[in-house]
Amino acid sequence: MTKVGMLYICTGKYTVFWPEFYRTFNEKFLPNCEKEYFVFTDAPAIEYEDAPGVHRIYQEPYPWPYSTLKRFSIFLTQETVLSKMDYLFFFNANLTCTQTITEEEFLPRPARGENLLLVQQPGFWDKKPPFFSYDRNPKSTAYIPYNCGKYYVSGGLNGGTAPAFLALCHELERRTEADLQQNVIALWHDESQLNRYAAERSDYRLLTPAYWYPEGWQMPFEQKITVRDKSRYFDVAAVKNKQAKPQSRLQRKWGAFCENYLPYWYCLRDTLLHKTLKGGGA
Repeated sequence: MTKVGMLYICTGKYTVFWPEFYRTFNEKFLPNCEKEYFVFTDAPAIEYEDAPGVHRIYQEPYPWPYSTLKRFSIFLTQETVLSKMDYLFFFNANLTCTQTITEEEFLPRPARGENLLLVQQPGFWDKKPPFFSYDRNPKSTAYIPYNCGKYYVSGGLNGGTAPAFLALCHELERRTEADLQQNVIALWHDESQLNRYAAERSDYRLLTPAYWYPEGWQMPFEQKITVRDKSRYFDVAAVKNKQAKPQSRLQRKWGAFCENYLPYWYCLRDTLLHKTLKGGGA
């Protein structure tokens, strides 16, 4: 039977999501596979920790944004046992599996050259690459020029064959640490790093936002995996130590202009300057 490692991080307030995640994924996700849950948490106990295949692993909580930047390093602390799985998948804490998901529709297919599994981010599935929220900072190892890239993928659900996913973790850990040595943090942290990695490759299976469907959204996809609204459970801004700052009308208009028109100019600029993607970081 195919062995699937389910990678799940829930430190601090995020432990509230674990019970429903486990119940729905255990019932509906890859029903013909043997699933092993690796739960990285600072909680002294979690629901279902005595269930077969559930492994509670102590993980100290990191302050924001290191809680997401250090994701690859966290997984690699268990590399020996994870390498024994056939597939490994990481899931954001606030996901629920709303419909049965079969092996045929989800797993990467190495025979077709697919070693990784990525999911389109719902905010960008219908946009063109110049409008993607890639990291545009040339000092970051996650940098992607405006004239490069094909898809924008979610950082909250990804995976692949165990060797391919662990290789991804090693490389993105290396790039993240290289950035930190230069006092650089990728724009959207692990998601920016993942998008850079994906932009350099073609060996992945890409799924639609049906498998990353935010609660309350309306999209032309059959909802398979739901992203629960974290704000219904706790103060997200407080967890991330952020305070929303009101914007003036002029700031809002400038922001809209930058979002809707400037990418065209930047794309032309990078094309004229022949900026292209290079492997192993910018």
